Amino acid sequence: METGLYLNTVSRGRLAQFITWVTGTLAGSKKGIKDVIVSMIPQVVSLGTGLFTSILVARGLGPGGLGEYALVLSVSDMTTTLSDLGIGQTALRYASRAAGLRDPDGQMGVLRWAFRRRVSLVILISVIAYAFAPIVASKFWHVSGLGPLIRLGLLIGAFGALAHVPSIYFQSLKKFHVNSAVLTGQAIISFTGILVLAALRHWSVEAVILVSVVTAGVGASIFLVLVPKQALLVPTSYPSSAGQALRSLWSSPAIPVAADHDAVETPNEFAFYMLLSSVFVMLTLKADVWLMGFFLDTRSVGVYNAATRLTVPLAVLLAAMNTALWPRASSLVLMGDKIALLRKTLRLCSMVALAGIAYAIGVPMLAPLLFGARYAKSVSLGQLLCFRYLLAILACPVGVVGYSVGLVRVYWILNLLQLMAVVAINSLLLPAIGPVASTVALIVNEVFNVVGVGFLIWRKVSARA
Repeated sequence: METGLYLNTVSRGRLAQFITWVTGTLAGSKKGIKDVIVSMIPQVVSLGTGLFTSILVARGLGPGGLGEYALVLSVSDMTTTLSDLGIGQTALRYASRAAGLRDPDGQMGVLRWAFRRRVSLVILISVIAYAFAPIVASKFWHVSGLGPLIRLGLLIGAFGALAHVPSIYFQSLKKFHVNSAVLTGQAIISFTGILVLAALRHWSVEAVILVSVVTAGVGASIFLVLVPKQALLVPTSYPSSAGQALRSLWSSPAIPVAADHDAVETPNEFAFYMLLSSVFVMLTLKADVWLMGFFLDTRSVGVYNAATRLTVPLAVLLAAMNTALWPRASSLVLMGDKIALLRKTLRLCSMVALAGIAYAIGVPMLAPLLFGARYAKSVSLGQLLCFRYLLAILACPVGVVGYSVGLVRVYWILNLLQLMAVVAINSLLLPAIGPVASTVALIVNEVFNVVGVGFLIWRKVSARA
């Protein structure tokens, strides 16, 4: 009797400690939680519109057509990613710092530098992809008819790169509500195009891609007007020669040096390391679809693509956390403040990841109901992909804060090792077990990330102690 009473008392004490920990974590993160919620508004809109879009497109095109559509989008997404190559994160980091130091000229200089680089890169990469599109379609994916569609889809990537400009500008000012309005508008414009296509009942891969191009262009153009001209192409002084103009395209903008001994102080240095990391991360995240296109048929790619749509709410949450955390981590210069932010956000992300387990198990079971009986195999794939996102949410604060303690110098090595692991797992297992191999590879990738970055931060902090 006394033993039972003792155990009951201990259990109540532990429950009270857990409740205190949860309430303390939430109370200490009110501003951050508010910014996450505001940042989630466009993501929630994208979630709703994206879900209906996925259902309409999946049912309209079927698994085979959806697979072809996914392959085309993988190339346009690659164009957007490669045109960034860490430029967006570099611009956000240093523009946020300049804004925090009340240096509007420095902030605009960073944004102009980023815009010039991005436009130049998206043109260069699109030209290269345009030339190789027929070869990739026929020789690698064995679908020769995709060549012209891949070329058309490159415009989606180009417009997507331009659409990020307003977002970076407003994030650097921590105007998350305006940033949310911009992203919400872009999502609604994109969804409107799909609704028109559904109303006309004119389903084909060509039609879906064409609608995506048009809506991406409209969305980028409308919201670019919200960005001051000084943040784009209107400097305070103009280069006197072509050589000076070329040098100014790539040279670091002048920014004040803050007392941060852990940071790479010039945007060019930071951007160089981010370039390496971005290339490896992009290849890692595209390896699943690309290698499935090589080893499997388009129907398998379509079933896998439908499964990825079930992860959208978790991807929305992850993106919102990154949006709210990046400017905060970038503006800190003292190691103690950085570690305090890491601890607070890591506790919050752990709670979110635990709460997401029920979603990861239950929601993917709706795949046959949402997309049709042909997508029954998307259930298990969706569950595994959702667990992968829970790991990514857990790793979010570790990865972001790591940039602020100088780990950008070594991240690219970790990213290269992750890429090698993902490619190896896919190449070995795809022919044997199908799309499940890609989900296993992505889970291994996230575990590698959590453990690797966590160890690097622990070593960095221990060395400074």
